Amino acid sequence: MLKNKLMLAALTLAASASMAQAEDVNLWVRTSSAAVLQALAEKYNAAHDDTVNVTAVIAEQMVPKLGAAIAGGAPPEGAVLDLIYLPTFAANDTLEDITGFVDGLPYADALSPSHIRLATYDGKIYGVPALPDASIIAYNTDLFEQAGLDPDTAPASLDEIVDAAQKISALGDDTYGFYFVANSGSWLIYDFLPHIWAADADILTDDGREATIDTPAMRETLEDYRTMWQAGAIHPTSRSGNGNNAVEAFASGKVGVLMTGSYIVNLLDSTYPDVNFAVAPIPGPTGGQSSFAGGDTLAMIKGIAPEKKAVIEDFVKYYMEPEQQVFITQESGMPSRTDLAEEAYANFDPRNLIAYDILSKARTPYTYASDELFVSRTGPFLNLIQSAVFGDDVDGAIETAQDDFTKILDRTNP
Repeated sequence: MLKNKLMLAALTLAASASMAQAEDVNLWVRTSSAAVLQALAEKYNAAHDDTVNVTAVIAEQMVPKLGAAIAGGAPPEGAVLDLIYLPTFAANDTLEDITGFVDGLPYADALSPSHIRLATYDGKIYGVPALPDASIIAYNTDLFEQAGLDPDTAPASLDEIVDAAQKISALGDDTYGFYFVANSGSWLIYDFLPHIWAADADILTDDGREATIDTPAMRETLEDYRTMWQAGAIHPTSRSGNGNNAVEAFASGKVGVLMTGSYIVNLLDSTYPDVNFAVAPIPGPTGGQSSFAGGDTLAMIKGIAPEKKAVIEDFVKYYMEPEQQVFITQESGMPSRTDLAEEAYANFDPRNLIAYDILSKARTPYTYASDELFVSRTGPFLNLIQSAVFGDDVDGAIETAQDDFTKILDRTNP
C-alpha cells in the first residue's frame, strides 16, 4: 500500500513538473505572412506541450511598433520580419545572437544565402529564414507565339525583353508588351534591382554604407525601360497601379511580360488556369540572371529567457522539417530550405522550380536605411525610376539619386 502511494506521489510530482515546464512564447508576424505562420503554430502546438502564439501586425506598422515595444521593455519573444529590416535591428543591439543555433542546423548551408547575409551583423547571425520568396518574370506564351517569338525560349536579356515587348505591343487590340509596378519602391527593389545584379553591378556597396548608382548597368537598364515607355509598349497602369493591377492585367491575356514574384505560379494555376504562361529568372541588360530574395526572417528579441529561446528554436526546427516545408510551399509558394526540391514540389507545378533554383543566387540590399532609401514615396530610389523612365534626363536622374542616397547613408550609417 505504501509502495503504491509512493509511486502515485512520484507520478503526480512528475506530471506537475512537466506542466510547470510548459512555456508560452509570442511571435509577432506581419499580416501578409500571418495565415501561414498561424497554421504552422497551430500544428506545432497540437503536437507539443509548449505553445507558440502568433500575433498579426499590419506590415507597415511592424517596424515602429516592434521598436516601441523593445524600447518600452515589453516586446514579444520573437518576430517574423521582412528580411530587409534585419540589419537595422541587429545594429541597434536589439536581437538575440543565434549564430550557434543556425550553424548547428544540419541544413545550414541550404538556408537562403541572402536571408542569412541580412541577418548577419559584425560576424554574428540574428535571424533564420521563415517564408522566403524570389522575384522572376512571367511571360504569356500565346502572345509570344502570335508576335512571332519562340514561346519555349525565355528572354535571356533585358534587350530581348524590349524587343519582345515592342513586337507584342504591335499586335494592337489594347495589348501591351510589358508591365512593372512603377509607383512603389518596395516593388521596384523587388523586380527592378535584379537587372542590375544580373550585370554584376549593385546600387550599394556590400556593407551598405556607400551608394554605387552611377554604373553602366543602371544606365542601360533605365534606358531600356524608357525605350519601352516611349514606344507605348508598357501597360499604362504600370505608372500608377499596384501588384493586384499587375496580376489582373497579365491574367487578362493582354500583357506579354510581367515583372513579378514566385507566388505567381500557384496564383495563376489556382485563379486563372486558362492563362498560358512560362516563368524565367530576371535578366540583366545584355545577359546574366538574378532575383530579389524577399520574404520573412524569424528573429528573437535580445534578453529572451533561455527556456523560451529553446521553444522558438524548436519551432524553427519543426517548420524546417520536410512535411512542414511542403505545407509552406502549398500556402506561400516557396520553402525555407533550398535542398528540398523533390519533396517540396512533388505535387506542385514544376514552374515553381525556376524561382526555387534562383533563390540561391538572389540578393537583397544590405542597408540600415531601407525605408528612407527604397520604400518612401518621396525617397531617392522611387524618384530615380520615375524621373528616368517617364522623364527625359537619365543622366540627371542618376546624378541626383547618387547625391540623395549619399546624404541619407552619411546620416544613418551606424
